[in-house]
Amino acid sequence: MTQKNNILFLEDELEFQTTLTCLLRDLGYQVIEASSAEQALTLLNSNIPDLIIADIKLPGIDGFDFFEKVHTVNHLRSVPFIYLTAYNNLRAAQKAKEDGATDYITKPFELEYLLNRVQEILPLHR
Repeated sequence: MTQKNNILFLEDELEFQTTLTCLLRDLGYQVIEASSAEQALTLLNSNIPDLIIADIKLPGIDGFDFFEKVHTVNHLRSVPFIYLTAYNNLRAAQKAKEDGATDYITKPFELEYLLNRVQEILPLHR
């Protein structure tokens, strides 16, 4: 039996978080949910995900600061990171790429596109 890939999903909109989490789980991924960067950082103390998907506009620590905090930890620096945000701004997207994010996807988006990106980054071993 192969181990499922773990995805940390940081999103403060509960309905969207639930919907995407269900879709990812249906594809065979294990999803760890967080609704704030502070909660996600706590979860990262005991979980090393294979992928992080994070919103930018969050209560408290925003997604950019969360990314910086994650990338100061050696064993998390190489974890692929997708920004998933309503913040449709070219400079923000460029900053995300320059900082080392794997992708920057703006809402609204095609769910199929995001799911394909996840599968490109984390192919399922069946």
